[in-house]
Amino acid sequence: MKSFLRFYPFFPFVGLCFFVVLFVLAALDFPGGSFNYPDASGYSFFNNFLCDVMEPVTKGGLPNPARSLAVFSHLVLSATMVMFFYMLPEIVEKRNWRFYTTRYVGVLTMTVFAFMYTPYHDDIVTITGVLGSIALVPFFIELRAYPNNGLKRFAYLCFAMSLVVFFIFETKVGFYYLPFLQKIAFLIDATWVLWVGIVVYQKNRVVYSYHP
Repeated sequence: MKSFLRFYPFFPFVGLCFFVVLFVLAALDFPGGSFNYPDASGYSFFNNFLCDVMEPVTKGGLPNPARSLAVFSHLVLSATMVMFFYMLPEIVEKRNWRFYTTRYVGVLTMTVFAFMYTPYHDDIVTITGVLGSIALVPFFIELRAYPNNGLKRFAYLCFAMSLVVFFIFETKVGFYYLPFLQKIAFLIDATWVLWVGIVVYQKNRVVYSYHP
């Protein structure tokens, strides 16, 4: 049990890697078509959203054989981010209301996120955007006293990038560029997940070295 508790901070990053592998396999089977170019062939890094691969019918009107694997990869991503939000507040010391708000509202956010593959996709985006902000604002309040300025600034960058993506999706201003910005946001978030995992692992290693 102690070995599990020591190494579980890396599980979210492993989950992200697993998601990427599954998603790439699904994308290879995607017929093509995007909001920008409905008649295009194959998956486009610059023009397709991640969620496009989960649609039963492509923007060009073709049946999508990649949907089942894409939905499974999305559920893996959702479970991964549930683990991440459960772990995230552990980088701070105080277990107060802000700690538990971040943990449990974050877990709720990613549970709702799991339903992104349904016909209610746009509503789920809005709900997760609101819930995610509610989860992270208390975390950032607690983070003000955190000594690692690099991690602190990177957390702000992740949140800012998420707000940009959310704003574009909701307003459709600059929507043409959103598929590419979504990938950039994902890469930044993946880096944050790994960084937080390393910090929590180092804390756990100290704790469990005194409690073998």
